[in-house]
Amino acid sequence: MNTTQSTTSRVPAAELEAGTTNAFLADYVEHWGREIPEHLANTYIDYAESRKGIEHTTTYAELELWTRALAARIMQITQPGDRVAILAPQGGDYFAGFVGALRTHAINVPLFAPDMPGQGDRLQAVVKDCQPTAIITTSDKLDLVKAFCAEHGGPADDQILCIDEFRTGADDLAAEYVFPEALTLDDVAYLQYTSGSTRIPAGVVLTHRNLVVNVLQLIRGHGLSFRVTTCASWLPLFHDMGLLLGIAGPVLGGAHSVLLDPVHFILKPVRWLQAVSGRTEVITAAPNFAYDYVVKRVKDADREALDLSGVVSWANGAEPILPSTLDRFVETFGPQGVKRVTLRPTYGLAEATVLVSVTTPGEEPTIVEVDSAALQQGIVTTDIPEGGRAVPLVASGRAAEQYVAIVDPDTRENLGEGRVGEIWANGDNIGQGYWQKPTETEALFGAKLENAGDLPTDGWLRTEDLGVLLDGRIFVTGRIKDLIIVDGRNIYPHDIEFTVEESHDAIAQRRLASFSIPTEAGEAMVVVAERYRHSGEVAEQLEEIARAAKQAVSEQHSVALHDFVLVEPDTIHRTSSGKIARKATRASYLEGTLQTVGGGAQS
Repeated sequence: MNTTQSTTSRVPAAELEAGTTNAFLADYVEHWGREIPEHLANTYIDYAESRKGIEHTTTYAELELWTRALAARIMQITQPGDRVAILAPQGGDYFAGFVGALRTHAINVPLFAPDMPGQGDRLQAVVKDCQPTAIITTSDKLDLVKAFCAEHGGPADDQILCIDEFRTGADDLAAEYVFPEALTLDDVAYLQYTSGSTRIPAGVVLTHRNLVVNVLQLIRGHGLSFRVTTCASWLPLFHDMGLLLGIAGPVLGGAHSVLLDPVHFILKPVRWLQAVSGRTEVITAAPNFAYDYVVKRVKDADREALDLSGVVSWANGAEPILPSTLDRFVETFGPQGVKRVTLRPTYGLAEATVLVSVTTPGEEPTIVEVDSAALQQGIVTTDIPEGGRAVPLVASGRAAEQYVAIVDPDTRENLGEGRVGEIWANGDNIGQGYWQKPTETEALFGAKLENAGDLPTDGWLRTEDLGVLLDGRIFVTGRIKDLIIVDGRNIYPHDIEFTVEESHDAIAQRRLASFSIPTEAGEAMVVVAERYRHSGEVAEQLEEIARAAKQAVSEQHSVALHDFVLVEPDTIHRTSSGKIARKATRASYLEGTLQTVGGGAQS
């Protein structure tokens, strides 16, 4: 294959310093390796080695040489367009592996090690779908990966590389590396597999341009600075937000990435806050549950030792954002420097690389109270009639340098502001479709917008999320496939789940699934909830708990709860990113296989 000496020579340094979409991530790696060689590119805090955490660091000079050598070896064993899967644990090796694979003619597939709990079937399905020619892993996972490949038809042993082996002692190999001349920004960079919350995991096809465009949208949307920012994350690196915040964003911006393992965060949540404490211009992100989690689990003594004043963005997305969570987080950690203007509700999805909208820097989260009855009819109004019920909605900010429309999913007409419809997005960050799934791609990508007005007509992504625009801000109300329709009214599952979890102390928070089932009388609503693990023996209280749940739903939503099932902790189905899998839980309910408290039969 024809090659050139370097991509960087084609892109002026001044453009890279300012951020340009006319460059590969590889250009930025080479640039920062020269300009800020001793600046830290990555710090991985490993709590497996020590409870206090051992920091493993990589400078930009080290990253550039390391990934150059790895890329050279990958190109020796692959052809253009081959898939290279990352089957490695969270950490600095994963960071280098993703960057190194992006410097080649291959298509990167960020996945996870075979021993990740509960994800074996998903890994088998994804590997079968993308059929990688090569795999990159770490030395400590090599035997596991080889056994996985032998059992499930993966690459041969000589096509499996250990990322860490190229960190040092590979200068000669690094010297052989040249960037593929034929590669363009519109070629496929990687496949981002969805978490499978509403469908079987599918690989979103993302180009080098998609990646760079969305990273710059993220940097500018959050008001971050090149060379200065710290990006701190415990989110899994094989998921969209974890990947951009933990790897791609820092590399493009010459920033410092500070990473933790998700498991280490769950075991001791203060570690997330300790990782950002005392640093300046920090961006970090997590789903809504994590903010509640640290409020409940961080001890007073640990909290008082924190300095969180340097965090400029606490991004909150991936699941419904609750006003009460925002309030509790600021109230609890305000003395440690958390300001309300740094809370940044966001919205995004893998099909858009990740980021679609973000709260404007310096602006407090926007919360509006809307009429519940009108919302169920698809209309959003802040005029609450006497005796009516108000529902709080949190804005996910404004579109991040792209177009967003609210659309009737059936007629595909632009609904404008104030009406609930499907959220559509349009921009250079939108992916190309799903890997080898033309039917699914045609259904969601490249949609045509009717009554577009000043918006583009073609090239829209159908997100399958429901939302509304108010004063240009995006409010996400739910997912189309999760929507429960009872008596002609639209009922949002998370709204029901919040009501039920507050109805009795024995019900765990954020661990519920609501859905509808067919009955002779029509669609009926069911809620499956996990028992709060510290509630003690509740088998004798089952009728009381169910009665409280049904009464709360009836009073607050004017709808009957057909069935309530209390199950044991950690038994409700979740996706690999931790989201409640309502579809899978519904299937278990219908099959009668739920692990109910007291072993009682489902009604």
